[in-house]
Amino acid sequence: MRIEPKKIMCAIDFSNFTDIVLSYGKSLATEFGSTLCLCHIVSGTLMVSSLGHSYIDYTDIENDRIQSAKDQLGKMADKLDIDCDVIVSSGHAAEKINGIALKNNIDMVIAATHGGSGIKRFLIGSVTDRLVKIMQCPLLVLSAREKNLVSQIGETIKLKKILVGYDFSPDSKLAFDWALSLAQEFQTQLYLVHVIKPTEQSEFSSSDYMKIYGSYDTHWGRSQYMNLHKKESEEYLKNKKDLVNRLEKQLSDMVPEDCRNWCTPITIILEGEPYKKLIDYAAQKEMDMIVLGVHGHSLLEKFLVGSTTDRVISRAFCPVLAVRQTL
Repeated sequence: MRIEPKKIMCAIDFSNFTDIVLSYGKSLATEFGSTLCLCHIVSGTLMVSSLGHSYIDYTDIENDRIQSAKDQLGKMADKLDIDCDVIVSSGHAAEKINGIALKNNIDMVIAATHGGSGIKRFLIGSVTDRLVKIMQCPLLVLSAREKNLVSQIGETIKLKKILVGYDFSPDSKLAFDWALSLAQEFQTQLYLVHVIKPTEQSEFSSSDYMKIYGSYDTHWGRSQYMNLHKKESEEYLKNKKDLVNRLEKQLSDMVPEDCRNWCTPITIILEGEPYKKLIDYAAQKEMDMIVLGVHGHSLLEKFLVGSTTDRVISRAFCPVLAVRQTL
């Protein structure tokens, strides 16, 4: 299914990564003919007494900050030289951004993550972390660790290699649709990557077979046990090769023939821990973007181990587009 976003929103925090967010916003909006929205959330202004109790909320100060943010965004819009909507609100950033996106029918939000680790990240996380978990529309996350991102407003982004992680779930199907649409629009290479998770293999050694079966058949020699083990290994490798071939064909068949005129699909099968393999392969091939579906997990599971998408976003050196399947 071809996807053409009509409205793209840049979440602006006036940090050092603002120009990067704006460059991606302008490039994607220009390529798709989308409306671009610049959004900033002002945190609430609260005065606190020496005893730690809040006692006054300066509404006038907050209004001044909102107006100042609107003026700054207006100047940025002028530099971009495309039509932009400006939205400034106040409150908790992630919840406000999600609410604004829903209210304004935004098709994609672009935000930068400033990284962070250890106890600080564990205790408070980041706005982007929260957005990944609650956004109903796709979220393009630009990492502060990316070394080759542009740093000037209006500089054009050129995507040449897009990787989509595909595990044959509904979430990854929507991610594939987005990746394919981007690949066609930018006329780029599209890497369809499936990662086979390693399974626990409990294969007996030939000496184990001798211990277990030797008492039942004393006519078997050591060479026969060795051949038995060898046949099992050969069968495992054959089955694995057949599985890889089937997966590659399924991935390849997903790209319609007419789409191949506008992008170059490449199917890749990897084996290991999904997030590690995706990150390593993306770095090795110098991908310009990773596209992943956001799976639904229980709160406890997310708290303990996180999701593949969370881990890729926090570790990848290229932008990651997180796509959620909505009801």
